[in-house]
Amino acid sequence: MSLADRMPLARRSFVAAVMGALALAGIAALEAPKFFPGLFARRYPPTPFDDLFALLPDRENAVRLGAVLTGARPPIDKQKLAAQLRRKIGGRSLARAIAGDLAQNRLIEAQGWLLPDTLAQLCTLAATAESA
Repeated sequence: MSLADRMPLARRSFVAAVMGALALAGIAALEAPKFFPGLFARRYPPTPFDDLFALLPDRENAVRLGAVLTGARPPIDKQKLAAQLRRKIGGRSLARAIAGDLAQNRLIEAQGWLLPDTLAQLCTLAATAESA
C-alpha cells in the first residue's frame, strides 16, 4: 500500500479548496473599501479647516492646484479665507456651491483653465494649510 492510497484528501479536492479560498480572499479584498471606507483612506494631520477639506474629493490634487494658484502672490489670511468659504458654502455640498459660482459667472483663470471661485479658494486654503 502506497502513501497516496492512505491520503484521505485527494489532490484535486485540495487544489479546489485552495483556489476557492484564494477567490474568497480576492473578493473580500475588492469589497472591503465599500464596507470600511475609512480603512484605506489617507490620513492627514488635523487642521482647523478639516470641515472644509472634507468636501474635497482629492485633497492631494487640491493642494497641487492651490500651490499653482498661490504662485507668487502675497500670503493670505487663512482664517479669513476659511470664514469666507464657510459663509459661501453654507452647509451645502461642494457641487452646489460650484454650481452657484457657475450660475453667477464667478470664475478664476489659472494657466488657461477657468475654475469656479469656491473651488479655487478651497484649493488655495488647502495649499497654504499644508505648507504651514
